[in-house]
Amino acid sequence: MKRWRLLVLAFLAAFCLNSYVFASYSPNLEERPIAFEPGKSMGYFLWQDKEGLHLRITSTGIPHTFSGTVRTDGRFENVLGKYQGGNEDYFEVNKSQNKIIYNFTTAKDEEGLDFQLSYGSYVKFSLSLDGESINSEQIFIGKDGWHPARYEFTLRQDGEQLKYADGEKVIIIGGGFWWPRGDGHR
Repeated sequence: MKRWRLLVLAFLAAFCLNSYVFASYSPNLEERPIAFEPGKSMGYFLWQDKEGLHLRITSTGIPHTFSGTVRTDGRFENVLGKYQGGNEDYFEVNKSQNKIIYNFTTAKDEEGLDFQLSYGSYVKFSLSLDGESINSEQIFIGKDGWHPARYEFTLRQDGEQLKYADGEKVIIIGGGFWWPRGDGHR
């Protein structure tokens, strides 16, 4: 009987330790994904550095259309598009500066967006490929190229108490955002 209790106790201790490890894991957003090779890799690539957030797309020689939206509870600033300028390529920032809509077509080049966030605590993405929801395995985030659970995902600044934005579970980013909060401080 003592062995049984010891076994159950050991199992519970191991379970609690594993739960703590998973709960304390926070994906890293810094640095360009290692998998990002324009013209040789396919999908979305997302990272941040001291200049802001970077969203890039590329494909492996066959033309594909990447489109979607990026939203925040703050304001997007210094939004720059990096694209070849084809007839269908565009990006727009709404009047409130809290939503970006984009559409880029590429066969092998690097295209995408750069932006900063002011007074925001989250950034919400909805990504598609050729008019369909993209497989999350084709979304690479941060140096390690981790994948979100779905084509729609939200990145929230570390330290925030809320785990939901717009009724959806979000990813808590380790280290927070580096961007100005609007008051000149980083």
